[in-house]
Amino acid sequence: MNAADILSAELAQGEHHRVDSRVRNDGYLNYYTIQSDYGEFEAVGNSMLQRRIGEIGALASLDELSKTEVFAKAAVDAGVKQLRTVQDFATKPVETVKGIPKGVGNMFKRYSRKAGEAVDATKEFVAGDDEESAEASEHVDGDEGDSSNAAVDLTESYMGVDKAQRNWARKLGTDPYSTNAVLQAAIKEVAWAERLGKFGMGFAGVPKIPGADIIGDVNEAVWGKDPYELRDLNQSRLLATGADEALIEQYLNNSRMTPSQRTLLTAAIAELEGVGGRDGILRQSLNPDSEAEVEFFIRSLTTLAWYHRNQNSIASVSTDSAIPAAHLGNGTIVAVFAVDHVYWTDTIAQVAARLAEPREQRREVWLLGSASERTTMELDNLGFDVHVGVAAMLANNSN
Repeated sequence: MNAADILSAELAQGEHHRVDSRVRNDGYLNYYTIQSDYGEFEAVGNSMLQRRIGEIGALASLDELSKTEVFAKAAVDAGVKQLRTVQDFATKPVETVKGIPKGVGNMFKRYSRKAGEAVDATKEFVAGDDEESAEASEHVDGDEGDSSNAAVDLTESYMGVDKAQRNWARKLGTDPYSTNAVLQAAIKEVAWAERLGKFGMGFAGVPKIPGADIIGDVNEAVWGKDPYELRDLNQSRLLATGADEALIEQYLNNSRMTPSQRTLLTAAIAELEGVGGRDGILRQSLNPDSEAEVEFFIRSLTTLAWYHRNQNSIASVSTDSAIPAAHLGNGTIVAVFAVDHVYWTDTIAQVAARLAEPREQRREVWLLGSASERTTMELDNLGFDVHVGVAAMLANNSN
């Protein structure tokens, strides 16, 4: 794919960034590389791309602040030669762009293996799809590395995010628990300088917490509460849903989610009030093994919560796949996927085949982004009513 063909001019290039022309796709999400004044960043998915570009704008604001006299005076008052600038952090390697996962399709395969589900019956749906699978397979082939150790390290860093850093994230309209290491280091430095120099500066930030455009109270909770308060809030919300206490504890201890992601996911589960099977969502949430998978799962669920609130009431959810499927009171099955552009691959075929049974039930698929002609045709042949471009609907109906 070419970035110019799928991105607006503002996203493709701005005052402080430029998106590389080559865009890769793993069959579900687009993978972008962003060159900026503050280093190179990777973005997995359109949602993360918009957030990273917003964070680059925040870095530009902090960069300007770091060049002011009041910032320099804070260094003098602290008895140090000078405080570090945003550029100082930008010259260091950005750990979050290393080891990009092979694609969220692995999440579906892993979940199927865990569930012990057979896939032989789906072979007829993937025969002859070599051309499209090859197109979809042009994705990053890096090794994810030791994700468990990285998750523990991140958890410890989250607990160190203090009120001053959260206040600066609020001013900038960014996620205080973003995995953007350059932004986090810059905010920490400015927050420290502010405590020394007693200065402040306002910014007209736009919230960039993923999915907070769908469930609006998440922003204020994440900016206003420390990580321990967020944990208590999430625990109380989940207990109110009737979820199993041991399962809640396991979910709250999942180190692969940031406090922001966990708060958003919890809010989405709470939005599904009166929906049967919500406990299963907590179990499903333990399956994603990377930032891309976690965000895909959460974005899919928040979209399902939007569907419940704005389209049709959901009676129950089934969790026998990697993403919850909704069951309406009239027997209709609804599947929601937070894809950028989906190709017809063997993994998609397997998921579709499971959802296609029993054949007499009405089925709907809602996609945030677009689908290839082959995918639309195959889903239609399986009896699915396909809805694409749902992201635009979310923007129009956001809180």
